[in-house]
Amino acid sequence: MRAAVYIRVSTEEQAVHGYSLSEQKEACCKRAEELGASEVLLFADEGVSGAVLDRPGLNALRDAVDSGQVECIILRDPDRLSRKLAHQLFLSEEFEKAGARLEFLDFEWKTTPEGRLFYSIKGAIAEYEREKIRERVTRGKLQKARQGGIPVNFDVYGYRYDPATGEVSLDDDEADVVRRIFCWFTQEEIGIAGVANRLNELKVPTRRGKDFWHRQVVKQILSNPVFMGEWKYGKKRPPDEVITIAVPAIVDREIWQQAQDKLQLLRRRWSKKSSSYLLSGLLICADCGNTMGGAYLSWWGKRRRSYTCRRSRAVSQKEGCRPAKTVAADLLERSVWEQLKAFFCDPLAVAREAAAACSIDELKGEYDLLTKRLSKIEKGRISVTSALAAGLLELDEKTKARLQNLKSREERLKKRKLELEQRLESTGKTLAEKELHKLAQQLLKGIDQLSFKDKSFLIRTLISQIMVKGRPDPGSSGKNLSSMQLTIVLKADPGYAGVFIR
Repeated sequence: MRAAVYIRVSTEEQAVHGYSLSEQKEACCKRAEELGASEVLLFADEGVSGAVLDRPGLNALRDAVDSGQVECIILRDPDRLSRKLAHQLFLSEEFEKAGARLEFLDFEWKTTPEGRLFYSIKGAIAEYEREKIRERVTRGKLQKARQGGIPVNFDVYGYRYDPATGEVSLDDDEADVVRRIFCWFTQEEIGIAGVANRLNELKVPTRRGKDFWHRQVVKQILSNPVFMGEWKYGKKRPPDEVITIAVPAIVDREIWQQAQDKLQLLRRRWSKKSSSYLLSGLLICADCGNTMGGAYLSWWGKRRRSYTCRRSRAVSQKEGCRPAKTVAADLLERSVWEQLKAFFCDPLAVAREAAAACSIDELKGEYDLLTKRLSKIEKGRISVTSALAAGLLELDEKTKARLQNLKSREERLKKRKLELEQRLESTGKTLAEKELHKLAQQLLKGIDQLSFKDKSFLIRTLISQIMVKGRPDPGSSGKNLSSMQLTIVLKADPGYAGVFIR
């Protein structure tokens, strides 16, 4: 007999019930030996909740059972299988259909109506117990927070937390860095990226010992009220249920509020700028690999909209092209829009793309699913035939029926796969094209009158990315694109390449 041992433990259960993987393994393997198992397969999940069904060890066990490698599954009790009654019943039925019986150390499993009823009751109790444990832990943390204690691990830059005493104290070196961050940001004409750049230039180490500060980390420090002495517990709860716990303050409340006012001002400015770039998020520099973002740059004292691949070190460790590649936004956006219009000028092409988009994704999804199922069936057949060749299985009626079932399923799936292949080849040649062709002609008449929002939506619906190669002619201030090459990749046709600007 081939047996499988499944063991699982979560940190919570290890503390409450005294379970451990080694204890479960020893006890279950001993039972397998008593049952006369000639081979024992071990499957384990450590630190994984029994409330979820997708577990590495459990998935491997299910695959082994499905391929006929297991006749008996040994567990400590039904709780190890799952903490949810529905999952227990589902898995039990799956294992039974595959010919594998369940053996529990602390529970007598019987395939009788009474046995199933007791099994269901025990599963419901286990699920109830889990919810009660979680409720007690949550309630205990809330009570501790209301009393001014720290209910969870406190890992904040500038502070040190002692789990043994529950006390929070200042880390003098890190606290000094926090003060300088607030001082630079509020007292100087410097933004978030500027603060991060200065920290990087000074080689100030982060909490993890790195010498690179990202602007997002600086932003989180500037906006966190913990540095004025207020740590918020339960941020995901409704606002009136969030608990404020007093901790040592690093900066004055007045300085912290000045930082919030400046952050709000910067957000308003950025929202106005970011909403004026038509190709934002689509441009990629083919020379350095960076994305090209919008930026207001000065040229002879005049600020203008541009796209550039240059990055501040506060944003990315890849700084981009040197010297900086800068392209006038108006000219680049107009060039891309004209190329899209040229594509639109063939209404039949638009109709074909629309027809394909309506059905191809769905057909491809089913085709990929069928391919995976056929692969799984093939693996199952190989496992059975290998077991027969090794003498682990006998070619009895049960094995013959299993092989015949695999063959029948494979034939049905192959037939459906062939039908999908034929449909995918003929997609785009349906009668629906005529109706889409008329609709496309109507839409193209007023395409230039679309609003910025509608143009942006249309571009992002059709375009996957735009590769920008080369740089503007020297001395043209980014306004002459004759020496550059742009390649537009459409979502509907990844092989489409166009927009060669000479």
